[in-house]
Amino acid sequence: MKNINTKILIPILTAIVSIAFIYLGMTKYGFWQNGKGPMSGFYPTLVSIALLLTSILAILQALHEKAPIFPKENWLPALSVVLIIAASYLIGMIPTVLIYVLVWARYVEKFSWKTTITAMLFIGCIVIGIFVLWLDVQFPKGILLQTMIM
Repeated sequence: MKNINTKILIPILTAIVSIAFIYLGMTKYGFWQNGKGPMSGFYPTLVSIALLLTSILAILQALHEKAPIFPKENWLPALSVVLIIAASYLIGMIPTVLIYVLVWARYVEKFSWKTTITAMLFIGCIVIGIFVLWLDVQFPKGILLQTMIM
């Protein structure tokens, strides 16, 4: 038997999740009722069926491929998402995203300080101008900013 790696494990997990949602869609939420048409489980069941078929195809394809290699550099985006979520709870979403742009542009993409700060200020102006001032979107403020405001 071939070793189970992430190319096989992830499609197996998505197949299990899709089977669970197919079951819930058909039994708990209802799929179709004569005279009324689709019920609340109709669309989730269809999406789950598509996910199940895709998972099966991915499993079959993974059986013929080599195990993947995960270099350390490939973990940077995933790690940065975890750090962004954690920092958003601490200092708020907008400052976190601006710090992320600054760090990523300067140290990962190796942009000059001038380009990095210009991009950060431009993104900050767009986010604050369009989303905060114009559309009145309430971004999470974070624990530190909430205590400073109060």
